[in-house]
Amino acid sequence: ARPCRANASMASDACMPMLIINMGGEMIYILEQRLNAQSIPSDKATRVLHDVVRTMYSPRFIGELFRSQEMYSVEATRQIFDRLAHSSIMRLNKASMDKLFDLMTMGFKYQMLACRYPQELVLVTLNHLHEIRKKVLRSEAVTELVDCAIRAVYDKYLAMSSAGFASLKQSLCGFFGGKLVKVSLFLQEGIQTADGTIVISPSGPLPPSVDTPGTITYLDASGAVSACESFPYPANTLPAHSPADELASCRLGLNKYATHDKGESPNVRSSSSPPPPPPPPSRPPPPPCPPPPSSRTAIEARRAEGGSSFEAGGRSAQPAGGGASSDASASAQPGLRRAASVSAAP
Repeated sequence: ARPCRANASMASDACMPMLIINMGGEMIYILEQRLNAQSIPSDKATRVLHDVVRTMYSPRFIGELFRSQEMYSVEATRQIFDRLAHSSIMRLNKASMDKLFDLMTMGFKYQMLACRYPQELVLVTLNHLHEIRKKVLRSEAVTELVDCAIRAVYDKYLAMSSAGFASLKQSLCGFFGGKLVKVSLFLQEGIQTADGTIVISPSGPLPPSVDTPGTITYLDASGAVSACESFPYPANTLPAHSPADELASCRLGLNKYATHDKGESPNVRSSSSPPPPPPPPSRPPPPPCPPPPSSRTAIEARRAEGGSSFEAGGRSAQPAGGGASSDASASAQPGLRRAASVSAAP
């Protein structure tokens, strides 16, 4: 009973960083897609993304996120993202924020359910972080904040046991339970049914150390193999990847919205993931496999140094003048100033 309680406690402590980082990554993807689709000036769009990322990965926020704590409710998590989304010159109305949060939730819910084994959640998290890092390379200060978050993920999850990861995924399933928002992009790709249920395919590569299904092995009283027989397995499974290939094969958590035409955005239909393009070059593998030497060396070297608008339905939102600011963002990052606002049409 004690190991079970320990695993449950570890999973509870590990839930919030994984939830906020992955849902935050989805938020950045969606905001970027809408800013581009509505032809928001490049400098203003860049400022919006940099301000949101700077707030989301500020040392104060990350320190609070990675401390030992119970998992938040959906309502409390929504309040966090309300503050993060309004930490820039952007202003979202309630309807737009509702739709944004629904897309973020369903995106990570799909990715979490599509993981072939619980440890793959770490790769999903790192995919989000590396994709975001590529979007803020113009600012060395913001890039370093993302690097610190990557190091924090290593420290938090590389030593976690398989049982801890299983308990972590179970906790995430509990958080997303009953969330059945229909997203047109998911419906088009066949990964969601008309009632909002997520569809997971059994085809594809197997998890590490898992044999191809379709073989029954019989053991005698001494434990030796006495007979084997096989049967046809309907799914198109592939052998498990090597650790290096496992790193390159995970596409969950990458930016799927970037692959769609500008001006299109998944519609959210009331009721209350996405896999994508090639991964960044030197991304570390999930536990229990150690990171490639080059990636581990880079991380250890850094550690030694110390160191727009959004509308899910596709309607346009225009920049508003006047220098309005968001009160909610003040608690997310004190002192952050905004010179303009962007309002979203209902």
